[in-house]
Amino acid sequence: MKIKNSTLFLIWAGAAISIAEVFTGSYFAPLGLTKGILSILLGHIIGTLFFALGGLMSFRVKKPAIESTKGVLGERGMVFIGLLNVLQLVGWTAVMIIQSAKAFNGAIGMSTAIGIFVVGISVLLWTLFFDNEAYWINDIAVVLLFILTIFVVLYLKGGKIASVTGDMSFSGAVELAVAMPVSWLPLVGDYTINAKDGKSSFIYTFAGYFIASCFMYFIGLYVALKTGGKDIISYFASIKTGIVPLLIILLSTVTTTFMDVYSAAISTLSIVKAKLSRKSLLIIYSIVGLIAAYLFPMDNYQNFLYAIGSVFIPAYTVVFEDFFLMKSKSHSFLNVPATISFAVGTIFYNYLTYFGTNLSKWFITPTIGTIILTAVIYPIMKSLNKREEKIYG
Repeated sequence: MKIKNSTLFLIWAGAAISIAEVFTGSYFAPLGLTKGILSILLGHIIGTLFFALGGLMSFRVKKPAIESTKGVLGERGMVFIGLLNVLQLVGWTAVMIIQSAKAFNGAIGMSTAIGIFVVGISVLLWTLFFDNEAYWINDIAVVLLFILTIFVVLYLKGGKIASVTGDMSFSGAVELAVAMPVSWLPLVGDYTINAKDGKSSFIYTFAGYFIASCFMYFIGLYVALKTGGKDIISYFASIKTGIVPLLIILLSTVTTTFMDVYSAAISTLSIVKAKLSRKSLLIIYSIVGLIAAYLFPMDNYQNFLYAIGSVFIPAYTVVFEDFFLMKSKSHSFLNVPATISFAVGTIFYNYLTYFGTNLSKWFITPTIGTIILTAVIYPIMKSLNKREEKIYG
């Protein structure tokens, strides 16, 4: 079934309108308003461009997101990326449930443990009664969530912008902005595969996510600056608004987390010959995400986002360079040059993230540096591999 352009726009706007996006935006407060906004925009331009290119690739090859990487990475490479995607999606499911449960605790005093159970069961019930085809429900939820978010922000009208202390660097902030859209990369194609045309798959996917995600980050930044460093969950706890934030939290969590669970199921079906049906996998991953929410170390949330970037940025740099620019022949088993380039890129990303902060003054953020290095290494590795094949083949 073809997806209308407006629906495609709202699907990804809805994915971005979530408590996790607002929460992440609050990390930018130490940079101040101007630098905070600049880092949000720069990071989202890079991250959402990658994200939309992934959607376009799936549309062209007419394969789901993970399966579309097989032509470049080979079967084993596709399986590896698929497994990493399932792992990060379970992590995202847990993060969304935890953040929502904490907001419930702040708004109405519900214990976090009970909140995790309530939100997790809500996600499970959604998977039982609504299939991925129920786009109109998501459309309504997105519009309602946007309106409710505006109402909550209005509680902060008046007053001055506060100065917030912290160790967030401009480079680190850009990475947090890149990581969110990039985390959707391994599933965007599951939706754009049904777009009307390639141009629509790119434009409406990019616009829907970019506009809504930037707006959510701005809200998080604004709330933190107006409250002296409070994140959105702490803000809910302080204003005790009751039903309004609860509606925002529950609707955004259910609609967004379902997309995580749905993609985990699709990825599983793409990489293994599972006898389980899609519906069974949706239920399984909903339950696994609920259990993981009780175990996930939220203190490492920021590192979780960096880990996503360290994996998918170099992997998809190779995929896009090969697919859109080099247009190489399909690799049936494993693309060794791509694997080496991806591994080097991952190591380099982590080095820049934790030890290369002095390069940020040149705008060489981990993402930008990794894209450049990986894009340069991959053609070299391919050239060396061809020479080796000629000599030993």
